[in-house]
Amino acid sequence: MLPDPPFTPDTLAARWGCSSETIRQMINRGELQAFRLGRLYRIPNHIVEAYECQNSKSDACAEVAPSLGTKTENASVISLSHVTSRKRKQKP
Repeated sequence: MLPDPPFTPDTLAARWGCSSETIRQMINRGELQAFRLGRLYRIPNHIVEAYECQNSKSDACAEVAPSLGTKTENASVISLSHVTSRKRKQKP
């Protein structure tokens, strides 16, 4: 059985619901490990799974990574927040 092929920035962006440019920026900042084939980036499956595990809350990852959410009065409820608006850079 062959291992799954690594992700491209486009396929990973589709999985995460963001742009491929966001994935490339994460790689350039060192937030996401990747390797290059010529000029093309490839992200191994185990790197993607580890990143998702560190940045999300699931039963499979509970022992590996702490939750990034904040606890509320009910310990079984975790509230995650996402900022949808960004400041635009002003052109000179």
